Amino acid sequence: MLVRMADLQSVIYIVAYPSLIAYQWLNGIQWPLFALMLILSVGLSVVQHNHTHLRMWKNKPMNRGTDWVLSIIQGVPSFVFFPSHIGNHHKHNHGPEDETRTYRFGGHHNHIIGYLLHPIQALSVLVPKMVRHIPKRWKKGDYWPFIEAFSIVIVSGFLISIDAYLWFVLVAVPQFHGVHWLLGANYLQHAGARPGAGVEAGDDTPYDSSRNFTGFVNLIWFNIGYHSAHHGAPREHWADLPKLHQEHRHLMLNWLVERSLGMYFVRTLCLGGLGRQKTYQQRG
Repeated sequence: MLVRMADLQSVIYIVAYPSLIAYQWLNGIQWPLFALMLILSVGLSVVQHNHTHLRMWKNKPMNRGTDWVLSIIQGVPSFVFFPSHIGNHHKHNHGPEDETRTYRFGGHHNHIIGYLLHPIQALSVLVPKMVRHIPKRWKKGDYWPFIEAFSIVIVSGFLISIDAYLWFVLVAVPQFHGVHWLLGANYLQHAGARPGAGVEAGDDTPYDSSRNFTGFVNLIWFNIGYHSAHHGAPREHWADLPKLHQEHRHLMLNWLVERSLGMYFVRTLCLGGLGRQKTYQQRG
């Protein structure tokens, strides 16, 4: 029933994550398992993102059910990806009309403070957009956005009524971690890169508005590092992104292709770049 067997990895994440919550809820918090949950929470953010771009299952009820389950375990209604991500970020490609553009807050920058603040700043824009979207869809007879949001509230309230501490540690903290990484990834992938639209857009290559990470992160987080390929072909399956990246690598600027996400994070965000280019406006 899966469109692509590669999404068996997605299904494993979807099953494993709430299973880890349930096990620790009944048997006590075990920090190695909690650390694994934090890794999975980021992976599930990517799964939710991927499932918005390209549906995982061959039938609609399974896809709807997956949206619903991901909404509850992530604490983020799946519908928000349509107006905020596909209808905004991919449409405007980090340009001046992109509501989540990294330079919206304080201009072009690429440092640790910008990374830490960007998810919070983005939420200040996205949450009102989400709230406005629900009644718009309701008037058109689409009640699914409300169902997703309401389900999150009901399930969270039920778990809080049982044990507020366990809910906070096992549910809320991993959810916040996943959301911060989801929105923070936008900063990692675009901060300092040239806007893909508007007066600052470049003419040399269409692949200068995203940063790419080609290392280990792609194995555990569904090829999220091949971001230029994803923007170039947003309807392509995540399993095909490495091939697309290689096909278009000659069009990508070297300073926007990194091997290690961890090394980039330390060198650029924490240590100021160590002489490496950080934004399209500077050289070295």
